[in-house]
Amino acid sequence: MRSRLIDTYKELWPLISIDQQHKKLPTLLRDPLPELRVIGIERISVLNRDGEATEDELLLVVSMLDDADQGVRLSAAKLLPEINVIDLHQRVISALKHEQDHEVAAFEILYFKDNPHQEAIAPVLARLDSPLIEESAKTLISLLRETPSSKENFANWNQIVKSVKKNRAHPSLLTLEAILGTDQNREALTRLLDSASESTRLAVANGFASVGYWEPLVPFKNDPTIAPSLIAGLQTRGDLEAFKTLLSLRSTLDSSVWDIAALNILKSIDTRSFLLADDILSEADETDLRVNILMNVWKQSGNRSLSARIAIAKRTIPLLNSKGRSDEALRLLEAYGDGMVDEDLLSLQFHTAILASSWDSAADVRQNPQPWISEWETMKTKDPAAAVVIRQQIIQRFEQQLTQTQSEILGLEQPAVVTEESTSEQEIIP
Repeated sequence: MRSRLIDTYKELWPLISIDQQHKKLPTLLRDPLPELRVIGIERISVLNRDGEATEDELLLVVSMLDDADQGVRLSAAKLLPEINVIDLHQRVISALKHEQDHEVAAFEILYFKDNPHQEAIAPVLARLDSPLIEESAKTLISLLRETPSSKENFANWNQIVKSVKKNRAHPSLLTLEAILGTDQNREALTRLLDSASESTRLAVANGFASVGYWEPLVPFKNDPTIAPSLIAGLQTRGDLEAFKTLLSLRSTLDSSVWDIAALNILKSIDTRSFLLADDILSEADETDLRVNILMNVWKQSGNRSLSARIAIAKRTIPLLNSKGRSDEALRLLEAYGDGMVDEDLLSLQFHTAILASSWDSAADVRQNPQPWISEWETMKTKDPAAAVVIRQQIIQRFEQQLTQTQSEILGLEQPAVVTEESTSEQEIIP
């Protein structure tokens, strides 16, 4: 009868209107039968995926982490990645501290792998010396990546890891050691990069990559097991030396992998180092690569000062213009709006607008004819057809402002000056 009752609930609940489900769910979650409480959690899961679950219902699911029945707690724990309520991390931490069932605890631990929170380190670390060593270690690695380094805390946590390692041989413990240890500790681990065990080599390399300790990985750049960690470590360090090393590896890497790594490094370094890196690419005649990197860094440079962005712009715009991409360059420049007060960059914007045949944009930057005439004189030899159009624009926009000299330069005929004397002479001529 109990089985039939549960089957009936499973069949009938989806047929109840959403409003009725909202009204009945709190009662269902308090039902004496744990199987029905599980059905209640499953119904909230369905509502949540459809965007129909209320915050109170989701909080009820979280409260079920303390349910007396293991099956109910497991159903609630499985739903954690789909829940977003206030102080959820604290509720999961509290449940994890007291959870006795390993299966339930595993889901609670893994919740923090994808939703890292510093307060979760202690309860997860406490599970390291247990059957949940793999879940705990992987989650700790994720947590530590989001945790500011503290010599005291890292030293204490590293001692716990070393103590666990005496009784348990798991590669992820090596990764934790590499993350938590000092450079001296890491140096001692480098010998394991030559281990016959691929999992051991990978674990150490991953730990080094997490903290940007990439130098020992360079000799293994052709090792398919370690090479990805080298690239990741260079991005973690994210300085000029890391970029120089990455540049030396360009011929050995897939171009898309290299491009992503280069951009990740260069968008994070200070502007001075970035411009030095651009100098290196310029000397190597890597024009296309420079354009790609400069544009991407510029688009993501909102956190840089205006002077830094202007310095990057002065590198980017001439390259785009040389590639016939003046329309694109002009859009980037116009994104500055009224904040752009640099005279050199204004001149560059005017020149770019001329190249893009964006005449109104050019007129917004330069409202007198002389800069236009200078551009026209330059274009006469470079692009005669474009020069003709520029001359037409000058005449159309500035004809009444032109001086005699400017008119002569443009080859315009000057109208005769009419005087009273000439008028009188014309009157007596038969």
